[in-house]
Amino acid sequence: MSTLSFPLAADGVFGPVLETVLDAVIVIDMGGMIVGWNAVAHATFGWTGEEAVGQSLEQLIVPPIHRQAHRTGLLRVAGGGEAHVLGKRIEISAICKDGREIPVELAISRTRIDDETYYFGFLRDISARREAEARLERQALETRMLFEVSTMASEAESYERALETTLRAICRVSGWPIGHAFIVPELEHRLVSAGIWIEDAPGRADMIRAATENTAFFRGIGLPGQIWQNGEPVWVADTDAEANCPRKGTGFRGAFGFPLRTNGRTVAILEFFSDIPTPPDPELLLTIRTLGDQLGRVIERKRTEERQRLLLDELNHRVKNTLSVVQGIAHQTFRSAASMDQARTILTGRLNAVAKAHELLAADRWSKAPMLEIIESAIAGCGAPRERFDITGRDFNVSPVTAVSVALAIHELCTNAFKYGALSNDAGRVAISWTATGGRAPSFSFEWRECGGPPVVLPTRKGFGSNLLQRGLGGDLGGKVEMDFARDGFVCQFAATLPARVDG
Repeated sequence: MSTLSFPLAADGVFGPVLETVLDAVIVIDMGGMIVGWNAVAHATFGWTGEEAVGQSLEQLIVPPIHRQAHRTGLLRVAGGGEAHVLGKRIEISAICKDGREIPVELAISRTRIDDETYYFGFLRDISARREAEARLERQALETRMLFEVSTMASEAESYERALETTLRAICRVSGWPIGHAFIVPELEHRLVSAGIWIEDAPGRADMIRAATENTAFFRGIGLPGQIWQNGEPVWVADTDAEANCPRKGTGFRGAFGFPLRTNGRTVAILEFFSDIPTPPDPELLLTIRTLGDQLGRVIERKRTEERQRLLLDELNHRVKNTLSVVQGIAHQTFRSAASMDQARTILTGRLNAVAKAHELLAADRWSKAPMLEIIESAIAGCGAPRERFDITGRDFNVSPVTAVSVALAIHELCTNAFKYGALSNDAGRVAISWTATGGRAPSFSFEWRECGGPPVVLPTRKGFGSNLLQRGLGGDLGGKVEMDFARDGFVCQFAATLPARVDG
């Protein structure tokens, strides 16, 4: 029932009218006090007519942010000024009895009764409409995001560029300030940062980037590790309250991520961060799940195309290197041999060693290979005199991917030593050493150190050989390669965690 307390309320004229109106109707006097309140207002805001009538409208349902404007408007009209909102429909918010703030559509009319002015407010809860509009807008944005991201990723020149495009688009549509990508290496033992960070301001991601570089993300460890382990999106509403969060305290509270998958395998993981706690968004999670399946195929195709290009470049490069090695072997052989017959014998043996090493690299059905044999064969394959190498390290078995990567690296290092380094004269030597430890995450460290060669000259550009070392060791094995062009001898160091079984 409507509750009225102004003149003519008793004659029954207004009560039945207010009860038939489908909107909430609130009547106030010139002082802003409520004098009328119908049943729909009760249903909308929670206060009964008896509770509402006699209260200040400002204090009852006007949000604090709008109270000054409400008060100013009443004073202006009372002083004979213009009423800005009469006869218009506006959208504003109002407070309910339970503390909720809801969007409402408001129309105000003015009437005079017995020389008193009253304002009738007709209010309609538009929460459902706003939610529907937001849902449609979100669906449109997400549909556009799916199309744009898939298209841009497909047109990207490399898979790194495709990842960057994807991160940037999702940050733009979702409004999250930070995005980052992990790559799942072929060996699938530890995630590797793609080195791609999207940030809404320079330096915004510095702390979390440093924490990421200093954390080993295995399956189940942290946000990316959980995504990798389950193959599903993960949302962390508040990182401070999450036990499995090694990067907490880096300035971000909300986080979510999802896998890029193809043929049932995760090939990359994208993660995003917000500086405030953020509850899960079911619609966004549904969208990124779909996006992850689509982009997984795109990213894997890009990686395959890049590998094919790399293999072709490598083939071309290795043919040139092989010719250089043969030329170097022939030069040193004929220079040091006592006779042509001796030179012919030595040259034939060295060329056969090269062929044997190439057979080792071509094998693709290994179940394992000893590290020492890989290194010895790679050295022999380059035709380098074994007596010029000092090899130190505990032998252990490695996977085929590791074996090929190490053999290619040794081949490349030998070739460079023949061209420019310790093997380009008669006095230089090379020390090769490595260490390996067992356990859940075997640690592997490798060093190539030259001495006695000509003074080292810092290269003016990064050639294919350096790229091959970075991609082969750093990319395929998920490790870190460091090269030092010290004047007294070139040094290459590599460190990684490998799924290797140390032979004891």
